[in-house]
Amino acid sequence: MKERLMGKLAGPRPLHLEPEEAAHLTEALREAVSVALEIELSKVQDSTCLVEDLGLDSIDLFDVLDQLGETYGIQLALDALPEEWLRGSSDATFLEFASGLIKYFASPPEVNSEPGQN
Repeated sequence: MKERLMGKLAGPRPLHLEPEEAAHLTEALREAVSVALEIELSKVQDSTCLVEDLGLDSIDLFDVLDQLGETYGIQLALDALPEEWLRGSSDATFLEFASGLIKYFASPPEVNSEPGQN
């Protein structure tokens, strides 16, 4: 499963992740949160608020995404991620965060165009 995901995640967006691939990515993200925050994996429940309950901050978020990138051999374009991820939301749950990451991979990349360029 990991090798298949590595191949998919290295490709261009948007990606279609099968339910089992999304579940695998969610569990890898859960593990990355656990490692970044140095807490037991069991404390990262779907309904756990990342900021309020676990104290996740922006530095931890970069660590989580970096670990995920290393696991799958990809580089996440942090500047392309939703701004609310970088600012953090005190009531965002782990499951909302994981779902947001999956939606990120399923969405086409934003095209940056400057006026006067075609």
